[in-house]
Amino acid sequence: MPIVEVEGVSKIYHQGKTIFKALDDVSLSINKGEFTALAGPSGSGKTTLLNLTGGLDLPDSGRVLLEGCDYATMSDGKRADLRLQSIGFIFQSYNLIPVLTAAENVEFILRLQKIDKEERRQRVHAILDEVGLKGRYNSRPDELSGGQQQRVAVARAIVSNPSIVLADEPTANLDSKTGEKLLDLMKKMNEQRQVTFIFATHDQMVMNFAERILFLHDGRIANDQKKQ
Repeated sequence: MPIVEVEGVSKIYHQGKTIFKALDDVSLSINKGEFTALAGPSGSGKTTLLNLTGGLDLPDSGRVLLEGCDYATMSDGKRADLRLQSIGFIFQSYNLIPVLTAAENVEFILRLQKIDKEERRQRVHAILDEVGLKGRYNSRPDELSGGQQQRVAVARAIVSNPSIVLADEPTANLDSKTGEKLLDLMKKMNEQRQVTFIFATHDQMVMNFAERILFLHDGRIANDQKKQ
């Protein structure tokens, strides 16, 4: 069974008197373990599709299912719980809490999941070591480079053992060398942990790493390209 199913989804935004159709009758399915990029120019609908996949927004028509669960039939609380248990998020701007250390930022989701303190410590240190931040547990975001901050964000997304990670332009604020190292890290996690990754991006380097690229244009899927 696909981990993500999008069935005839449309999404409209109102900007004053202007109506903007961000998605127009989009359907797709993504299987567990895929490493997929949603690509296209600004305004093509890729971030909207990513947000709908993560249950951060609901479609105006059609259905979005994660692991067989239809977001539209769930209460706000149930959707939030599904996100907490099943989804890791990585954002362009890192979204780290500035007053918390790297370890505390990563630990935050485990606290929400009510994981035991000693298990939290072990999992946080293990994942920070895995992303190359051993010895930086107590560093705050302003003491870390952009690449290191995004590694903390990756660790935070992965530490809860989610089924799927959604990444919105994760390399946009990084130089090409740092971005490539980060993508290599995420690809290894994808292969070793069988975590599904979906990226919203216009970065060619992300597309080079992706096994499947869904090209969006004017709110529709213009091309679905799977690499051999």
